[in-house]
Formats: sequence, C-alpha cells, structure tokens
Amino acid sequence: VANGPVTSQPRLEHPAFPLLNDCLPLICSGGHFNPAVSLGAWLIGGLNLVLVIPYWISQLCGGLIGATLAKVMATPDRYVNTTGAAFTGIVSDTQVPSALVGEIVMTMFLVLAVCMGAINEKTRTPLAPFCIGFTVTADILAGGGISGACMNPARAFGPALVASYWDYHWVYWVGPMVGSLLVGALIRLLIGDTKTRLFLK
Repeated sequence: VANGPVTSQPRLEHPAFPLLNDCLPLICSGGHFNPAVSLGAWLIGGLNLVLVIPYWISQLCGGLIGATLAKVMATPDRYVNTTGAAFTGIVSDTQVPSALVGEIVMTMFLVLAVCMGAINEKTRTPLAPFCIGFTVTADILAGGGISGACMNPARAFGPALVASYWDYHWVYWVGPMVGSLLVGALIRLLIGDTKTRLFLK
C-alpha cells in the first residue's frame, strides 16, 4: 500500500489469529495485550490496581518490541512504504471526529466482550476467547477504513515510536481509553452482576 494521503490499510487477518491470540496466553496473565482492556478489567474489579501500571508498561514494551522486529525483518523499501505499520489514515483535522468516534465504539465492543465474557461472573463463558476474537475481526472489517481499527494504544505506540510518526497519534490513546471508561461505567451501573453493580443490586 502506497504511503500517502489515500487510506489506512485495515488489519485484515485470518479470523483464527485473534482467536489463538486470545486463547493461548489466558493461563499465564489473563491474555491482556491492551491498556484499554486492562483499564476496563480494573474498573469492574477484574484486575488488581497494583497490576495495572505493570501491565501497561509490559504492553507498551511488547508493542515496541514487535515494531522493532518488524523494522529488522522488513526490507527498507517495504518498511518505508508502510510507515513501519504506524497508523497513517488520518491526514487532516476533518477526519478526526469520525476516527475518534470509531475508535471509541470499536473499543467499547472489544472491552465489553472481554469484561462480560471473561470477567463478569454471571455471563462468563469458556467461549469468551472466541467471542473476543470474532469481535476484533468484526471491528477490523467494520472500522479499518475509518481509523485503521487500532483499539489498542500499545499497538499504536510501538510503530509510532520506531517510525517516528506521531501525526494524530493521540486519537489512538483517547479513543480506546474513553471507550474502556464507558464500558466500565455501563457494567458498574447497569449490566454487571450483583457483585459488580454499584446500584440496582
């Protein structure tokens, strides 16, 4: 894909990848790859506060390591052509509102799938990794052309740092974090189980 003001390339991938990505690490750490997911998990009581910052640091380091490996393994021409996998789809201020709303909504779906499928006691299910994986895939297909379907500040941070591309980078932090906060409030106030809800017990 040519690097320029045309489009951002959606992260099209085989649906099996997000499924495996969510299933395999669950036994080690809960499968957290995303600061927004960790925030949502903490907000509804699924993650201890003392683990939030270490998780965030680990996630950002993971994004940085992945971006560095991509730069080492890719040919220089291909790396430059894709801006090191940094999100380059937003090229003007007029695109910011739709991209920001897209990131908020897509992250809400993702965090909702994680919190209700893997953490909330009443709705928790062994099929949660599959639900999460399919949610990620649906988000990519629906929103890839709008914002790149990031949903993950760590995914945005690593390539941005390695490629030194920071244009509109804040969208990929504010959108996912706001989406996570909204899901946390929704579960705490309305749809969580009686142990999680603050009201209407």
